[in-house]
Amino acid sequence: MTIDAALFALLESLVSKRCYPDITPPGADFPLIVYQTVGGESQEFLERRLPDCENYRVQVHCWAKTRLQVSALALQVREQIIEHGTAFATAKTLGQRVALYDEKLKLYGTRQDFGIWIKER
Repeated sequence: MTIDAALFALLESLVSKRCYPDITPPGADFPLIVYQTVGGESQEFLERRLPDCENYRVQVHCWAKTRLQVSALALQVREQIIEHGTAFATAKTLGQRVALYDEKLKLYGTRQDFGIWIKER
């Protein structure tokens, strides 16, 4: 399973399938989740062989109409990834979430990074 497919499957139920890779689509309803891979560890073995797992640094953005709503959603995202991410070999939180606010849209947000190892092949 790819990292994108695993993240969508894990998080979609939290926001009635309003879970998107990379960007928020025009006209989207809120609350919603946007996730993006932003790097990770790249490893190769001395034998010029790739490992059986891939590592990703994933940023997950949550957006909602109130600070309380988005904070609760962000906590649910963290619980899903850390406690229920059975598709992941391992997953860990990389620091606390960052609070965001979009003045133009009048929406509250959070951003949190995760380190995830997943068997993709």
